[in-house]
Amino acid sequence: MLEQRGDAPVTRMKRRPPPRRRPAAVTPIELVADRVARVKRRSPRRKPPGPVVRIAVVTPVLDDWACFASLVGEISAQFTGSSIEFHICAVDDGSVSSFDPASLSLPRDSCIARVEILRLALNLGHQRAIAVGLCELSRRDDIDAVLVMDSDGEDRPGDMAALLKASRIHPSHIVLARRAKRFESLGFRMWYRLYKFVFHGLTGHDISFGNYSLLPIAAVRRLVHMPELWNNLAASILRSRMKCTPVATVRGRRYDGRSRMRLVSLIVHGLSAMSVHTDTIFVRVLLASGVIAAASVLGILAIAIVRFSTDLAIPGWATTAAGDLMIILLQTIVMVVAASLMMLAGRSSRPIIPIADAGQFVAEQECYGPEAILREAAPVRAKA
Repeated sequence: MLEQRGDAPVTRMKRRPPPRRRPAAVTPIELVADRVARVKRRSPRRKPPGPVVRIAVVTPVLDDWACFASLVGEISAQFTGSSIEFHICAVDDGSVSSFDPASLSLPRDSCIARVEILRLALNLGHQRAIAVGLCELSRRDDIDAVLVMDSDGEDRPGDMAALLKASRIHPSHIVLARRAKRFESLGFRMWYRLYKFVFHGLTGHDISFGNYSLLPIAAVRRLVHMPELWNNLAASILRSRMKCTPVATVRGRRYDGRSRMRLVSLIVHGLSAMSVHTDTIFVRVLLASGVIAAASVLGILAIAIVRFSTDLAIPGWATTAAGDLMIILLQTIVMVVAASLMMLAGRSSRPIIPIADAGQFVAEQECYGPEAILREAAPVRAKA
């Protein structure tokens, strides 16, 4: 094609595209690798599974093995498939009947990794059974935290998720289950409120939680060295001055049977909690006794002044009033002396250290692994 531009003609030629090259032969391995790369580009990246959290559950049991089996089954149903692994430690507080692993019906992929039964040589009581279980678990290195709860269903497994969530936010804090609602009778609730009022008046602390709590393993290893743990867990947590995070929970209903907590049991429980703060109670009682003694002395002096300086005294009234105040003064002095002697005697005697003395009360230990739980195998027994 010619075009005239000025004086010289211009020739334009169409360029032909280069010949297409034949694709090289693709091997089957390269073809599969290419398809896998395409699938990886299309599919979103999945987060790697988080680390497994190992939680030990300490629960005292006294002939409530049916409730204990219900508790283990409910924990398994709620957390199976999660990244949490549970080690159940039941402290047999002198039960007449024995635990039957056939009562547990758990799936193959259950989150329950092990069930351990600590049989005590005698009935120590609810609080001391918990102390023995905590001492046993404090020696292990494969546990991240310890959950203390009752086995009768009143400490609901449904609230465990809230406790674990609070623990993830504050890993070093003790997470306490604060009772926002209760289902006991009116009389029991009245006596419980009276106990809380007296406890606050004598110790200066508010106690609105029980044994249901999630303890980091570092907190467990600190508590087991406190002599106060042998009497009451909740009061020992208050005395330890460790950081705590309360979580509102609802007290559940028993799986089976009736509660053994009666008026006498509540009084014993309250006295055990108050015994943890013996020194604080002693100082407050000493101050109150000093106020009463000073008021008695001032009253006697006022009666003497009125009797001998004025004509306002009624015949016989001064003697009676002064005698009554003198009796109050003498009783106060006797109470102060007796309390002081008891306090000094307690200071001089060796206290029970749970980590050193709790092992003496374990008569037998039974461990049920996953095979034993699911296949009802014979337990592995080990003398403590």
